[in-house]
Amino acid sequence: MTWLDRLLARFGYIRTDAPRPYARVNNGADAIARGQRWQAFAEEEGGLYDMIASLRADYFAKVGQLNPSERDKLLALGMADKIAREIEGKVRAVIDTGHIRAKEKEHTERVTSVGRYR
Repeated sequence: MTWLDRLLARFGYIRTDAPRPYARVNNGADAIARGQRWQAFAEEEGGLYDMIASLRADYFAKVGQLNPSERDKLLALGMADKIAREIEGKVRAVIDTGHIRAKEKEHTERVTSVGRYR
């Protein structure tokens, strides 16, 4: 299990392509609460977004130090940057899903409350 698997498991998310040496623990968390936890962790100072931005900056700094003939290293660093962007996209997807579920819940409550007073 990698550090990324442990981090994702901490917030109730498990990669589907990763081996599962342990049972998934959901802790009864719904999408809204999960989105709020991820958003708090991602947007805090020194949080996940800052860590990903730091990794990407390090990758680009390393690319600047390479010779153009070192194609394998350039490709590896480009792939690492792509993976960092994909992780950030997955985090944003969890947060956005929480926002969508919150809006759906709010809308459902508003519609049902209007129906009760007719």
